[in-house]
Amino acid sequence: MSKLKRVHPVKAPMIVVSGSCIKFDKERQKIMEFIEELEWGAHTKSNCECSSDGSALGWDFFHLYFNPEFVERLLEVHPDIEKEEGHMIEQQFVLWISRKLKKKKLEYYLKLRDVPYESTQGFRLNPENYRDDSELEKLR
Repeated sequence: MSKLKRVHPVKAPMIVVSGSCIKFDKERQKIMEFIEELEWGAHTKSNCECSSDGSALGWDFFHLYFNPEFVERLLEVHPDIEKEEGHMIEQQFVLWISRKLKKKKLEYYLKLRDVPYESTQGFRLNPENYRDDSELEKLR
């Protein structure tokens, strides 16, 4: 038996967006002000986090962490998010944010990094919907 006291994280899964800019220390304040504007427009809190991921060759890299509920709320307020190119809502959201930032003369290179997925155990199909007694007779 282990004597280690393990604490498992209870933080909700987040949509992770990676970005790059020059002089992140100055730009972080502008990014957070933009997110506060989105919160104000959606009438909700985002619990968004913006943290540095290091720097290389003159570029500073950062991560933005968005709560999926906040993105859903933004979809209700801004249905034009779904008009962006992309296969997933999260991709469309990142493209929409990039476009909005460029309108404010804030140029960052944003990319979808991670999307929370529901963890499943095995198959989730209901067998009652996919076979009937006649198929069972064929298998005998």
